[in-house]
Amino acid sequence: MKKSDTYLKEYCQKLSTDSLKLMNERLTLRMSGDLGDVVEYLSNTREMDRWLSSAQNSNELYDMIDEFGENVHAELEKRSTVAA
Repeated sequence: MKKSDTYLKEYCQKLSTDSLKLMNERLTLRMSGDLGDVVEYLSNTREMDRWLSSAQNSNELYDMIDEFGENVHAELEKRSTVAA
């Protein structure tokens, strides 16, 4: 199995820029329901759902979501640098 960082980078590369922007906004603001929406969005993909379900407890789930957020932010930065 791939390391989660490699797996998340590949997943984020597949997302559209609009999806990345939406996920970044939700994970940055973390207003009511934002984390739930992010988890629901991720769980629509079988591989991501399987990855999230591997969390042993809520703290690990939050850490996984934070790791996803870091990868989303990095991919957006990469795309904005390439577009400039």
